Amino acid sequence: MWEVQAPRLREQDLAGKVAVVTGATRGIGRAIALQLATRGCSVLGTCSGPDSLILIDSLAHTVSKLYSGHTSPPKVVGVAANITQTDCAQKIVQALEKNFDGHVDILVNNAAHPIRAKIGQIEPQMVTDVMMANVQTPTMIVNELVKKKMFRTSSRIVNIGSDSARASIPGLPGRSLYTTFKSALEGLARAWADELGANPELEFMKGTTANTVAVGFTETDMVSKMSPPMREAVNQNVLAKQSLGPRAALPEDIADVVGFLCGPDSRWVTGSVVSADGGMVKIM
Repeated sequence: MWEVQAPRLREQDLAGKVAVVTGATRGIGRAIALQLATRGCSVLGTCSGPDSLILIDSLAHTVSKLYSGHTSPPKVVGVAANITQTDCAQKIVQALEKNFDGHVDILVNNAAHPIRAKIGQIEPQMVTDVMMANVQTPTMIVNELVKKKMFRTSSRIVNIGSDSARASIPGLPGRSLYTTFKSALEGLARAWADELGANPELEFMKGTTANTVAVGFTETDMVSKMSPPMREAVNQNVLAKQSLGPRAALPEDIADVVGFLCGPDSRWVTGSVVSADGGMVKIM
């Protein structure tokens, strides 16, 4: 079984670049931020509130130690920009202007606001909240970064989706809102790929790609809070069907796939959904 390795410096193929990673305090988001930083990329990581900034500081400390003795290590900065608030995109823009001269090369829309509710129990406000945090906010982040001309040539946009947008998973009721916004992220990436990659009006970001990573069952804080019956349903209906064996993904499994899409070697991949779920869902 693959095990997480201690953080290490990688090939510095992202040196000089700047990434925004939403929800970078823990789990998949933190693993992505660390993966990019160990390749030389500076990172603006978002969190839900000021109390969580200490977690970004901890990540920055880890990166600083790895680059001890290097003359120009990447910078890791946190910003409290809650995806449930309408000012999230503006706070990200302001933080980029303050810390990175208003430039960005990589955007990873990772943060999510999941709401579990069974059909018959869904309230209108639940739908509004889910769409606000998980569809409107990523849309407005991209909109503001384009409007302010913050993206640079050959930028990368990666949305963190879910294989549940494409697969039926028995035994896990109440996922309709979750699968809806994850499906929307796939559609957004396809639209952005068409609109941003070779638009004469957006010459400043020529060559930009936009993709979605469809994530499978992953060991995160949210998963650790699942009830025993739900976890058993996952074991039987998800993990047992994976081509690579019955284990949950680790955040680092996902981060390495995202890392590829953020790098120069992914230059000809755009508008795509890349599955990172151990073979649970085969995407053509």
